[in-house]
Amino acid sequence: MNVLFVTQYFPPETGAAPARAAHFARALARAGHEVRIVTGFPNHPSGELKSRRAPHARETWEGLALERVWLYASPKKTAWRRLWNHLSFAACALPAALAGPRADVVLASAPPLFLGVTAWLAARRHRAPLVLDMRDDWPHAAVALGELREGAVTRMLAGVASFIQRRAERIVTVTPGMRRQFEGRGLDARRIELITNGADTDTFTPAPPPNGGPDFTVLYAGTHGLVHGMEVILDEAERLRGSGIRFRLVGDGVAKAPLAAAAAARGLDAIAFEPSLPPERLVGTIRAADVCLATTRDHPFCGETIPVKLFDYLACGRPVVAAVLGDAAEVVEASGGGVVVRPGDGAELAAALLALRDDPARRAALAARGPAWVAAGYSRRALGERLAAALEAAHRLARGRGVPVAPGGAYGFAKWWLDRFGAVAGLIALSPVLLAIAILVRLDSPGPALFRQRRSGQGSREFTMVKFRTMRAGTPDLATHLIGAEAASRVTTLGAFLRRSSLDELPQLWNVFTADMSLVGPRPALWNQDDLIAMRQERGIDALRPGVTGWAQINGRDAISMVEKVRADHEYLERMSLALDLSILLRTVGVLFTGKGAR
Repeated sequence: MNVLFVTQYFPPETGAAPARAAHFARALARAGHEVRIVTGFPNHPSGELKSRRAPHARETWEGLALERVWLYASPKKTAWRRLWNHLSFAACALPAALAGPRADVVLASAPPLFLGVTAWLAARRHRAPLVLDMRDDWPHAAVALGELREGAVTRMLAGVASFIQRRAERIVTVTPGMRRQFEGRGLDARRIELITNGADTDTFTPAPPPNGGPDFTVLYAGTHGLVHGMEVILDEAERLRGSGIRFRLVGDGVAKAPLAAAAAARGLDAIAFEPSLPPERLVGTIRAADVCLATTRDHPFCGETIPVKLFDYLACGRPVVAAVLGDAAEVVEASGGGVVVRPGDGAELAAALLALRDDPARRAALAARGPAWVAAGYSRRALGERLAAALEAAHRLARGRGVPVAPGGAYGFAKWWLDRFGAVAGLIALSPVLLAIAILVRLDSPGPALFRQRRSGQGSREFTMVKFRTMRAGTPDLATHLIGAEAASRVTTLGAFLRRSSLDELPQLWNVFTADMSLVGPRPALWNQDDLIAMRQERGIDALRPGVTGWAQINGRDAISMVEKVRADHEYLERMSLALDLSILLRTVGVLFTGKGAR
């Protein structure tokens, strides 16, 4: 496949986002895919552009095509400057994303959210599915944590997030908690893929523990952000004055300057602030530490994050003390390589460090468990393979199985043109009826007149089918018989009539015009009717374009079982002809008047 990868952050920038993007790009290349990366000129996390060349530059990165575009950057991390940074990249990346060879899949790494709109536009241009790698539940997490205030701006940002997420073929999340949040907002659980962060086990490898020295070194290596609650490190350092424990805080972020100023004001000489390091240098720093530290704020939303540094620490065979909760706490406990304490509790954190300092055997036992655990399930290589599989699945759903369209030959040619002519003629002739029904649907119950639903089409390719809405807004997107006993109560007054008369299907003439459907063929399966889709694939029925009406529709419709429907669909596949199509259309009109086969 040709993969277009849009990401604002990419090496040589340091941090979790560039590292994840780099490993995903490598994984796609290893899987044999052609990858074109559109990213910004390096500036993160310092906020200073490392290059002031032309607004657009082409490079090669590990054999992959890479295009860099200009973006606004500033070391002053105010809300408006950050917003302009995000918007400028999204705008400048758009021409590069729209150009170039046709992509089979578009992958976007967000946040920032606005690049998701750029990627969606590129996906439309390339007629390719969009896969979103959502590294953070933004802006909802920022509002919950008090980093953003609820208001018009955050509602706009939430709208952007919802817009791109609902148009993505696949959404990749980094924690189980984030997945639960997305599902709770009504996103289709089957389109959500959990691919956590991990460690590059080729770089972050274990080494013998430090030989010891006059000081006991505790390392924090990673982003110094507001969500990380690093103030507790200052509290514990104050409690541990004179203990021989020294702290190395390696990294950058918006909280670094205030933390450094607070440490200086409190006279905490045991804390050293150091700049970010590339992975090949960071690994030595981790190995030199006696204990590695991870912190987050004491907030429920922080329980849905997993600091990337945890995987690097564990892979290097360093014992971990983690002041975290939720998903991150589960990672540490499952690994057996660390100790979990309450976030924000400096006394408990200091006690845990003192206990490990005084117990070398326990430190060694914790250190020994981490590398194997990371290698078994959280190596960047294995996680990248899962991403490649997710993109390949999205491509198959968007493009289908590649089976030849049936029928072929002169009959297929005639059927294709008759479908187009019939759809245009029907849309024109029935336009007053369509308009009247649309108005009545809106008057009958709150919600849109049309209902859009993902269906399985020719070659099992997914498409969006339109029909008049017959159920109340908010009804689960399931087959009627799967909704349960409440299905009947969800059907609107007008909807019951539209269903009996099949008038709710009239908008599908548009699907016929766009060649997603035919006037006659098997009715399209819902996207989640795996059993029906599999049965049709087994018998070759998905070679046909789905129809507005079909052989099963006039021979029992919903009164017959799924097996009987598939048998009728296969019978049509073997007997199909223009004469049979005409007969089915005429008999469908009879069904509408007699009610035979109606739901």
